[in-house]
Amino acid sequence: MLQGRSLCKIFLLIVIMIALSAYGPYDFLGLYGASGAVDMFLTDGDSVCSTGQIYRKEIKNNQTQYFIKDAQVITDRGTLSDISYTFNFDSDSFPIKSKIKLSGTVSKFMESRNQGEFNIKDYYNSNGVYFQINEVEVIDVNEPDHFDYDCFYRLNKSVVSLYSRVLAPSEAGILSSIVAGNKSELDENTRSLFQGVGLAHILAVSGLHVSIVCMLLYKLLRRFGVSFLLSSIFAGAVAFSYGIFTGGSLSSVRAIGMFLFYLLAQVLGESYDMLTAAGAMAIILLVTNPLYIKNGSFLLSFGAILGIWYIAIPLNKSFMMFRKEQKNRWNLRWHCHGRMGDIFLKSINKLIDYIAGTLIFSFGINVGMLPLLVMLYHEVPTYSLILNILILPVMPLLLLLGIVGGIMGILVGIGIAEIILKPCHFLIMYMEAISELFLGLPHSKLIVGAHGFMFIVVYYLLVILLVRYKNRIIRYIGLIGIYLMWLIPFNGGFEIDFLDVGQGDGIYVNSGDGIHYFIDGGSTSKSKVGEYTILPFLKYKGVSSIDYWFLSHMDEDHVSGVFELLEQDYKIENIVLSAEIPKDDTLVELIGLAEEKGTEILYMNSGDVLGSKHLRFTCVYPNDSAAVHVSSEGEIDLNALSLCLLMEYDRDGDGVCDYAGFFGGDISSEQETIIADLGLVKDIDLLKASHHGSRFSSDSTFLESLSPETAVISCSKRNRYGHPSIEAIERIEDAGAEIFYTMNSGQISISDEGIWSFIP
Repeated sequence: MLQGRSLCKIFLLIVIMIALSAYGPYDFLGLYGASGAVDMFLTDGDSVCSTGQIYRKEIKNNQTQYFIKDAQVITDRGTLSDISYTFNFDSDSFPIKSKIKLSGTVSKFMESRNQGEFNIKDYYNSNGVYFQINEVEVIDVNEPDHFDYDCFYRLNKSVVSLYSRVLAPSEAGILSSIVAGNKSELDENTRSLFQGVGLAHILAVSGLHVSIVCMLLYKLLRRFGVSFLLSSIFAGAVAFSYGIFTGGSLSSVRAIGMFLFYLLAQVLGESYDMLTAAGAMAIILLVTNPLYIKNGSFLLSFGAILGIWYIAIPLNKSFMMFRKEQKNRWNLRWHCHGRMGDIFLKSINKLIDYIAGTLIFSFGINVGMLPLLVMLYHEVPTYSLILNILILPVMPLLLLLGIVGGIMGILVGIGIAEIILKPCHFLIMYMEAISELFLGLPHSKLIVGAHGFMFIVVYYLLVILLVRYKNRIIRYIGLIGIYLMWLIPFNGGFEIDFLDVGQGDGIYVNSGDGIHYFIDGGSTSKSKVGEYTILPFLKYKGVSSIDYWFLSHMDEDHVSGVFELLEQDYKIENIVLSAEIPKDDTLVELIGLAEEKGTEILYMNSGDVLGSKHLRFTCVYPNDSAAVHVSSEGEIDLNALSLCLLMEYDRDGDGVCDYAGFFGGDISSEQETIIADLGLVKDIDLLKASHHGSRFSSDSTFLESLSPETAVISCSKRNRYGHPSIEAIERIEDAGAEIFYTMNSGQISISDEGIWSFIP
């Protein structure tokens, strides 16, 4: 061991302290000091002048994204020092390590506003970047005087360009990501495919690359008689250069750092302890930026190490002992066959050991990363273990061909590159075909919902009990504990969640008895609201399918997300529409897509009831008295025919309504008057304000008959419609309702425990 296992325990204690500060209720280590300073000192749109040093750049959306450190940012209110930020620019000509002076306007990173939604601010903060500057005007650039740090960037760009000329676009994107760590050419479909089947790690530069490239180089040098010192220096220099070439991702820095510790142990004649080396690298990275503890790449990288150490290595030792006994039996059986028998036996043994080793280490890595994948993505790729067994064996060949082909293509020419890279085409085709096959299998992804930091701690403790202790009772306790952790009922109570979808509506309702409903789901202000807001929320809640999805009408701000979820094969059992809904192009498209995905279309008439023992929805409008308006062009007013629902929650199932709510789509005061005259909706607890708080909705007479205690207005802060209107707000307040706004509070949740908002 390099420093003894006691040092590893100290490392672990430090990591736990940082994690408690980052994930706990109180930041006792002040990890968010820089982020807090930016929030206090800068506001969106501030005009600033800044000086700093470029430490990284990458191609993103046909622009170059520059990362600046040690920056001074000057505003009218003063100067903010020693901060990091990013900006985009059309040119990539500014070298790394250059000192740059620029001006522009501040743009803060968006925070998540719904459960499960990706937090852009947290992501950049965890990488040590705190804001962005837009509308950049570069004033001055002082390039470095000595070493050309940009040579690695240019080499990376040349290799990626070479792949693009030789291979198909999707194949070039995959190979660029695997070999060069460059994801600029990786299309979203490919990224989603590999992430969906649990193979996202093969697209990142990690320990696999170091073991294939750098460890292989070191072993070859030693075999040819090169000394420990010279072999280590050369292999270490190659590893360090490869890390810079691939962009210095967290996973690659971790892997290369551990490899350098291994080389140091070889030179000093000490034994190498992987866990101590991993702990040392964790501390080095966290000293650089403590918020790495919230970075997905950091967590998954070290989770894989834990899986290898606590699962794969012990299992592999047990397997090798078993194999030793089996080999003795096989040797006796095949001894009589002479030399051919020995060759056959050795080949069979090597094949068995290779397959078993791949299986064991894949299993260990999967077990190590499992709780982290759940925390980050709220789902588990069901067949990832099998896929790793099928795909990992081709990775060394693909990586080596990619490296050799890239080098030879640049040094000799594209002709030789085409020959060397030709097998990559078939290997990548194989990887994609296998991944698509398994993704198409039933239950390829298991949505399990969000689990917190303590879940991860308990999980790893139980895994250690299961593997490290020989006592059978303790092992059984660990096994049963891990199993029960996945069976604990999750978010099972009555709940209504108004998602912040921007300018639109999206409402999730949990009946409390296992039935999941959704009302509308679209936006005109949020791009891909289904993919980036609604679906992550449902995964966070552990909802693998929606039983009934009500759509009030076919406007984009109510249905766009539903189309996205259907296209992504999220299971929607039934879509519920008004029987009076006009049949326009959008409806025809929806019906066709629903039929393709196996979703039933149900229609509700006025008076129809849909629900279960504890929760039911009654259609109260449109009816025979529906007020329909037709424009001079012959277009029907879709808003006027919105499906209007009365929700009634019966907590005890005794027939007594304990909580009532009304959801009226985009109806106006004219339709509200008709509903009030019917007398079917009275004295409710919750009102979804019609038409996002339009001044033409929320009629006084209607509100008096409903007498809501709580009203929710769903809209974006800046919209061209002027929602919510002052007139509607005043009428709702006069009716005695407390108003909550998604534009201010983000997601708004209502349950038996009360009302909660994502942004306090």
